[in-house]
Amino acid sequence: MSLRELAAAGGVRVGAAVSETVFDIGDEAYCSLLAGEFNSLTAERAMKWMWIHPEPHRWEWAANDGLIQFAEAHGMQVRGHTVVWPHWGTPPYITDCDDAAALRRHLVEHLEVLFAHWGGSVARVDVVNEPLHWLEGRPADSVWRSLLGDDYMAEVLTLAHDVDPNIELWINETHNDVVPEKHELFAQMVADLVERDLPLHGIGVQGHQLYPDFSPAPPTPERFHQVVNTYADMGLEVAVTEMDVLAHPTDSDRLDVQARIYGELVDAALSVEACREITFWGVSDAHSWVDEHFGPDRAPLLFDREGQPKPAYDAVAAAFASRARRTPTG
Repeated sequence: MSLRELAAAGGVRVGAAVSETVFDIGDEAYCSLLAGEFNSLTAERAMKWMWIHPEPHRWEWAANDGLIQFAEAHGMQVRGHTVVWPHWGTPPYITDCDDAAALRRHLVEHLEVLFAHWGGSVARVDVVNEPLHWLEGRPADSVWRSLLGDDYMAEVLTLAHDVDPNIELWINETHNDVVPEKHELFAQMVADLVERDLPLHGIGVQGHQLYPDFSPAPPTPERFHQVVNTYADMGLEVAVTEMDVLAHPTDSDRLDVQARIYGELVDAALSVEACREITFWGVSDAHSWVDEHFGPDRAPLLFDREGQPKPAYDAVAAAFASRARRTPTG
């Protein structure tokens, strides 16, 4: 069974992020894997503000539309990614804004045009991405926080819901699985939003495991389960949204170690009933952001550069099969 068949049997989504360049270069083998193994698609860059709305009166729809058309042609859901991102991916007319009223106008216009263009074709959106500092337990500095205040996420959620009450609104965060003080602060922030009954549907736990090039090391399965379950206990849906696992560049058993990490963490997440999605940040090692940042020998994904399944694929498939066995039928 393919991953998408196993995921469907377990009542969950299995997704992949994809760059618009894959469609531009016509990588048919890659696209075949994407359509055959996954039932959800996330745009790696095409829907980020900098790429889709680079100037106040200019929109770039081609990449966005191509991704959505591919998803619709292959029975895939689409995850929008992302609207407000404090760290990056935002054009200068937003980051240089110095007036709160003007920033709100830009945000409302962006939401209105974007959601109207999607027209219901995007099921859910990471409306806020990485609101905290990358590795520290404190809010990220940004134009959003400086002009709209510490409670800007509540305002973004409210405005987005007013524009389209049918789209699922998510907040996506990274490294809260491996930095305890970051997880603690983020959990407090999310709990406050939930207690105020703001329109928040779910939390994305990114799941980038950059070991061995990066510290801290991947979480234990118990820790990963605990982090995912934190948000489930608040009544929210949870997704692992950007998973990849770097393999050691030289160790002879590197792919087996990678497979163990993948299998344990995916199983730990899917053991939480409210976890309804595992999305990998790419399909095969032929196209990955990891090459640019860590070099071409880290092999971070489930398929190798020729599109062949790696041990990690089998480990992940076993985790999805386990979820399917626990899912009532009929």
